[in-house]
Amino acid sequence: MTGDAGSKVGNAGGTTVTGLPRRWALRRGTMGMMLQEQKLQDWVARLAANEDYASHPLMQEFRALANDHMKLMRQLTKIAKISDRMQTDTRQMARTLHAASQTDPLTDLPNRRQMIERLEAELCRVGRNGGGFALLMMDIDHFKDVNDDFGHAAGDHVLVETAGLLRRNLRMHDLCARWGGEEFLILLPGSDQVQAETVAEKLRQLIAHHPFVHQDSSILVTLSLGVASYREGQTADACIQAADDALYIAKRAGRNRWAAAA
Repeated sequence: MTGDAGSKVGNAGGTTVTGLPRRWALRRGTMGMMLQEQKLQDWVARLAANEDYASHPLMQEFRALANDHMKLMRQLTKIAKISDRMQTDTRQMARTLHAASQTDPLTDLPNRRQMIERLEAELCRVGRNGGGFALLMMDIDHFKDVNDDFGHAAGDHVLVETAGLLRRNLRMHDLCARWGGEEFLILLPGSDQVQAETVAEKLRQLIAHHPFVHQDSSILVTLSLGVASYREGQTADACIQAADDALYIAKRAGRNRWAAAA
């Protein structure tokens, strides 16, 4: 047989047999390897169908080499499939871990970490484009009494139901996070102090009038809320502290109410 690996080899009858590619490189992915194997099988079959090449002294050796190569290709295909599955599993695991690191497992709300990241992003947005935002820091009143009187399962039920009510009664671009224990923090992008106070009163009434029931026991639940709007130059910590200070003003005033930051 004459000609290089990338040429067409002729015979006495004028027919041609296409040679192997000059670089027999594997394509990426299992499908590419399967196509390469099929291409080699087709090429060997075309050679075998040609009388001149079928009777060539080196044909038997070539077939053996081709068979060994195809066995290796099949092994590589299996390895590639395993690798593909591992990469898919790894990506899925990374997404799951990222979601877990950003989400409170009980209420399924964003957690403190996600809220801080979102608040920092909001501060950057305001720094670039102007405008403002507001924070609502809220606490379930006398939550320890709920756990003591009805049990911790009832306390968890109150937290989950409160979280659902808050989330369903906010705008799509608002963010409600579980801040810790029985505390929640809400970010209201684009809202000023008056608008935030309106939202605070709406949520206070919503929780106070909602029938919380656990195992046939009615549970009275109310919220205290602190309202703080962004002031130019404030850091994320300062914004949160202002809302937290306002929350304690509401608690000292008797709970089941909201108070504005000083």
